[in-house]
Amino acid sequence: MTIEVVRGTTGDGIPFIDSSGREHQEIAQTLGDVSRQVANWVSQVQGRSNSSLFDRTSYITPDNPYTLMKTARTAVANDDVVSGVCDVTEGLMLQGVKWESEEADDAEIFNQLSRDLNLDEFVRQWHREEFTYSQVVVGMWWGDRDFKMRGKASASGNRRRKTVRAHVPVGLSFLDPQRVVPLQPGPFGNDRIAWHATKGEMQQWGAYQLSGDPSYLDPVMRRFFLGSIFLPRAERDLLQKWGIDATRLIELDPEHVFRYSRTKPTYDRFPENRLKSVFPLLDLKQQLMEADRVSLVGAANYILLIRKGTEKDPAMPEEIDNLNDQFKVVAKLPVIIGDHRLNIDIITPDQEHVLAGEKYDTLDRRILARTLGAITISGGGQRNESTLTVARGIGRLLESRRLMMKRVLEQRIARAAINHPKNDGVFTDEPNLTFTPRNVQLDSDAQIVQAIMALRAQKEISRESTLEFFNFDQATEAQRRQYEEESGLDDIFKTEVPFSGNGGSGETPNGAPEPPAVSGARGGRPKGGGKSKQSPQAQTKPNTGNGNPSTGK
Repeated sequence: MTIEVVRGTTGDGIPFIDSSGREHQEIAQTLGDVSRQVANWVSQVQGRSNSSLFDRTSYITPDNPYTLMKTARTAVANDDVVSGVCDVTEGLMLQGVKWESEEADDAEIFNQLSRDLNLDEFVRQWHREEFTYSQVVVGMWWGDRDFKMRGKASASGNRRRKTVRAHVPVGLSFLDPQRVVPLQPGPFGNDRIAWHATKGEMQQWGAYQLSGDPSYLDPVMRRFFLGSIFLPRAERDLLQKWGIDATRLIELDPEHVFRYSRTKPTYDRFPENRLKSVFPLLDLKQQLMEADRVSLVGAANYILLIRKGTEKDPAMPEEIDNLNDQFKVVAKLPVIIGDHRLNIDIITPDQEHVLAGEKYDTLDRRILARTLGAITISGGGQRNESTLTVARGIGRLLESRRLMMKRVLEQRIARAAINHPKNDGVFTDEPNLTFTPRNVQLDSDAQIVQAIMALRAQKEISRESTLEFFNFDQATEAQRRQYEEESGLDDIFKTEVPFSGNGGSGETPNGAPEPPAVSGARGGRPKGGGKSKQSPQAQTKPNTGNGNPSTGK
């Protein structure tokens, strides 16, 4: 038997090859119906998510710093590992901040200022901005403030009533780095930044320049904007490639807006986005998720294949038509009537390796190590990672980031306020910003704890540093200890403070324990002196010139 092969297209333009021997028109109509059903299914799947069915470009970015920022923000918002690292490192690095100074009044002023500015929340936001964009842009609002000194006067014991007025930052805010344009830095890395204004902001700025009336601008624009910028042709072309309209740039006042970025050369405009090296891994993870998603969606939106007849006993056209009419009516019912030649298959993708945990774990471990900054070696062979190479390395990295944040805040807040002309004679000393805990401790090392306690016992470090190492606040503990002593709780619980030097016998005046009266487990020379019995050798042999028994005769 010869089967004629027919080539043609459906009504929707889909090409097909027919070797079934059926009528060409009938095959074309059937394939057209199938193609429309598949197209409808795909459109429904796409409507369930913001991404397409095959989202292959989520983390593939061109060499554009602003596109990198947008992609990094997507990663922090959507990826479970990246967002988790951002949250965890925020909690490890930043639990509290305070100012310290040799002058108590200066420290009191800046600690009150930190409370008003909510500096604890500000440094947490700083960390998230830096983690996402590898840079932060901060706007500062300056104003006059009165500070009331707290505590009691040392001589009289009465509460102090001193009030100090200072010109300090009264507001801190982050500017969107995607709207800030770094200009070509100078030979010594002078950071000049501009604001990519909207059309509405440019209209306000143009009206202000024409009329000179400051009412066209809101207070923030009047304080932050410095003037229009005219750039050379080469720089305008470069900014245009980045999607920046050079005609809508307004320079920002460095006295009120500053930018901090992670380590970069002075000749570069942008720092290298630290999450950029994670994007290829995130892209692989995205493709893996999309592949599993397609398999799961395909299993839920299965294709039902119904076959009537066999090779030896093919179905007649009347049977095909009857079967077609039957399934239009009873396809949704649990009962289907047919003979032994009726075969029904459900076509779904293979589900054996869908959502395999080991595939995700391989990528997640690499992403976790990169975002934390851990030194790990992937692959087979012997692995020598330990707390020294992983936990301590991560801890030192987080401390380094926190140190750079501390330096910038000290320079932009404390030093700027002290050196401001309006604060002449107000401050005596420049305070230091400290973080709690002092050390980012990710591992438990008994030797380090013993070393800290030994340094405290030798009075090489302060009680406050010791308590901060264990994440305790000295002022809070002092208040609680005073309450326990005054309330009599120490007498109830028989609390004893070792090496206090304040009570109990067996202590020297400096608080150290008195040595035992006798040496050894038992016996020994009694306290107060005495001589031991002389040996027979000492009586019969002459002594040396030093008074020791000799061995001579």
